[in-house]
Amino acid sequence: MLFPFLLCILILYVPPSVGAAAPPWPLVAGGVTTLALLNAAAGWIGSSLAIRLCHNPGPRTARMANGVFAFLKGCLVGFVLADVLALGWPALVDELLADRGWFVLARDVVLLLPALVMALTVMGFQYRFERRQRRVSLPLVPYMWLRFRVELGIILVPWLALVVVSAVVALLFEGSELAPLADGLASGAVVIALVVFSPLLLRAVWATSPLPQSPLRERLEAFCRSQGFRCQEILVWHTHRHLANAGVVGPTPFLRYVMLTDALLQNCTEEEVEAVFAHEVGHVRHRHLLFYLLFGAGFICFYVNLVDLLAAAGMVDPLGDLLALNVTAGQTVTMLVFAAVYWGLIFGFISRRMEQEADLFALSSTGEPTAFMTALEKLVAMSPGGADRRSISSWRHFSIARRVGLLEAVVADPSEGVRFRRKIAAMRAVLVLALVMGAARLLIVRPELFGL
Repeated sequence: MLFPFLLCILILYVPPSVGAAAPPWPLVAGGVTTLALLNAAAGWIGSSLAIRLCHNPGPRTARMANGVFAFLKGCLVGFVLADVLALGWPALVDELLADRGWFVLARDVVLLLPALVMALTVMGFQYRFERRQRRVSLPLVPYMWLRFRVELGIILVPWLALVVVSAVVALLFEGSELAPLADGLASGAVVIALVVFSPLLLRAVWATSPLPQSPLRERLEAFCRSQGFRCQEILVWHTHRHLANAGVVGPTPFLRYVMLTDALLQNCTEEEVEAVFAHEVGHVRHRHLLFYLLFGAGFICFYVNLVDLLAAAGMVDPLGDLLALNVTAGQTVTMLVFAAVYWGLIFGFISRRMEQEADLFALSSTGEPTAFMTALEKLVAMSPGGADRRSISSWRHFSIARRVGLLEAVVADPSEGVRFRRKIAAMRAVLVLALVMGAARLLIVRPELFGL
């Protein structure tokens, strides 16, 4: 739900600034409610179809059932888009709540409410499916709270923090010529603070605690010393034993945490946990976090260049500011389509291969070459996605079968690993070169965007 909900936020917060009045509020409210009900109906029909598909279990039906919920997430984005473009939901919210003084979150909470309700509705129907298939043992409320924290909370908390700061600065500098500068500086400071202190935020939102002293912890600490890897803490990620996963967060050793879920610790051997831990260390060793930050920064650069290209063809108006704070309808559509391609396709393409690069690090850095492969195989059995190793794939990860296939190929022929790493290096170089060229073009051709 992470990526669809991100798209929903972008759709809600970048409506075209055409200054049109909102339609009558009963019409808008009724339309938004109708779309929410249609979303619920789609969830009921989709979950019922997925349940029927799985009456005859098999790899194909498991993939089709997963595809049903991918379609429902797409419907969610479509309904939110209709809320904005067809019904004018943001315009109505602005008309009713934009001037509420220091009650700064009223407008944003109401603005996000339809998207949040529809996202939780899709999750609820996915619970219905997983419960019928006996893939989850949690009651509904803990299940929903867990998914809210893991998939939506990590977006909502930092986003609303940014919104609060921006609103307070706007109130403090209301009517001042310094308002745009103050808002830009404050928003930039919040973004930097969120990047730096995001590990503390995730540690709280995801409900973690330090891994107790044990032979496993000693083993992981010994691995850290052998690799010259430093982190602030190794954490247990509490998921009611529902999620088998791990993660590393934090750009610096002083605020870096490695998280291992309770389900992973319960079901894997020490050797397998160490291999999964090594995979997370591999992300840091290969500077994936830094690369992702660079990729994120590239979004604005590439978007502005794209709009310039379309403006030269007479399709849209050129942007007047680098942060795209005031956009036309054409620029808004361009941003939404580009965001879907950039984050959905390009980032997914890159991320899946970064995961494989971390897989290879886990394979080479531990004394048990097969431990990581067996850990990946166990993820199939522990995942709510089913027991087919080909079905456990996502926006950011290849299927378990494909990941294990690469590892087996590298064990049989180490030159396969060398060729793979060369491809990754070339992919990095292409992105960096494109970013440098895009930024250089803007500095030369559009210096006014930078205040030059």
